[in-house]
Amino acid sequence: MNGSAGPPASGAGGYLPTSAAPGARLRLFCFHHAGGAASAFAPWVQALRPDIAVLPVQLPGREGRIREPRQLSMGALVADLDEALGPSLTGPYAFYGHSMGAAVAYALTRHRHALGRPLPARLLVGAFPAPHLPTGLDAVAELSDELLAQWMIDIGGMSPELLRYPEWLQAAVSLLRADLELCASPGRTRPDDPLPCPIQVFTGRADTLVTARDAAAWAQHTEGGCSVQPVPGGHFFIRDESRSFLHLLRRALVPLATIHPAARSLP
Repeated sequence: MNGSAGPPASGAGGYLPTSAAPGARLRLFCFHHAGGAASAFAPWVQALRPDIAVLPVQLPGREGRIREPRQLSMGALVADLDEALGPSLTGPYAFYGHSMGAAVAYALTRHRHALGRPLPARLLVGAFPAPHLPTGLDAVAELSDELLAQWMIDIGGMSPELLRYPEWLQAAVSLLRADLELCASPGRTRPDDPLPCPIQVFTGRADTLVTARDAAAWAQHTEGGCSVQPVPGGHFFIRDESRSFLHLLRRALVPLATIHPAARSLP
């Protein structure tokens, strides 16, 4: 028995494109934003080692899974995630979800809680309102392709360079629409069945999509305590203010491997 996080179990269904770094004491599963991909978390792998093994989760329909059908149902997605990732969700682990990824991480945690399975030592979410609040994404989904692309550019989620390449732009907008449909699918809950695990919320001070009140309302969804950490930057602070954010993230995560009861029994 030792304190290192070994590679993720086989049979991860394509959700884990990378293996856990040897020697880490905590696994961090990262869920990307709408229209995004697992590569958004690539810089974290080096930045958070050796204590934390960063495992970006790749949803189907993008990057190495480009030929697979996109998932449009949150319920079906989290059931598949739980089955595929289950063997790796042992010992001390945590979830981080950004924007749409926050909704996925929360829904997966609720799914596992309902089945009596081990929960993350902490659920970390960023750039997303509490689950019982409206997201405002329904109106966005009704925009034309051109306006939807411009909206994504305006909030920092898409490069203006894509406007010069119509085929790439069309593919990016198509993926974004599918992810917005996933966000709108059933799965959001009222704050009358709180989770037992703690929740930590990161919110960009300049985020035009998520207010401070939206972020604070996550406290209604846990009995394990909730903290809200404002960070520099807008909706995509994990990229635009990565150094500041990763410092705060490391500070939040490193103690978890020490205090978690299974910290010394990872495979």
